[in-house]
Amino acid sequence: GGERPDCDVDLRHPLGSPYNFYTWGEQICDFTQDVVLKNKNEKATVVCNSIGTMSSLQAVLDEPDIFDGVFVICPNFRELHSAEIPLAKVSMPILRSVQKLLRSKGQGLFDQLAKPSIVKEILMEPYHVSSAVDDELVDVLLTPLLTPGASDIVFDTLSYSAGPLPEQQLSDPAFPTESCPVWVTYGDKDPWTPGKRVEALGKYPCVEKVVAFKDVGHCPHDEAPELVNPLLLDFLKRIESGSK
Repeated sequence: GGERPDCDVDLRHPLGSPYNFYTWGEQICDFTQDVVLKNKNEKATVVCNSIGTMSSLQAVLDEPDIFDGVFVICPNFRELHSAEIPLAKVSMPILRSVQKLLRSKGQGLFDQLAKPSIVKEILMEPYHVSSAVDDELVDVLLTPLLTPGASDIVFDTLSYSAGPLPEQQLSDPAFPTESCPVWVTYGDKDPWTPGKRVEALGKYPCVEKVVAFKDVGHCPHDEAPELVNPLLLDFLKRIESGSK
């Protein structure tokens, strides 16, 4: 719900895996410094969606001097996180067993799901605008899943019931509130992102604005770019001007 209290969370990947938000945050920082920024006086603005929200916020926490803003689209609240699951002392051992089974015996299931028709059907759940789920989108998402070792990464990521949550990152005293404003957006028909909880992110000082997009789901930038792009341009203008 929208009044979820801040709480301590387990930050460690249970497998000690490199596939975690800290590694991904480092990769964003490295890419920004090595590819995006042309000189030391420049800063980058981050635009992120879904589970990429935690990686992006972690990058800002790690290297606050190279970022000047974060535009969030439908943050993910990680339903499989140990802090999110009801009765965690009872349910987490069961979940861990399922995750272990997937890692050891899940290749057959993965092969059955990693097909264009199945991927398209799965995408119909988070996408409220079904016409946005086209062959190009399916190909962009499916092709990486067909590379060698991809299933190991997927199952490793599904086993990641730890690490930071958006509330924890946005409330971190180290977050550069004055120099890196955050705008948060979401689709009001998103089945994966509870609107009340997104709205509650507005209580953090670094979050200047929370905006709901009407009649779109989990990927408004795909489903209704005519709604998202103008707001993103407004955010970039706000960054450039330095005024709220």
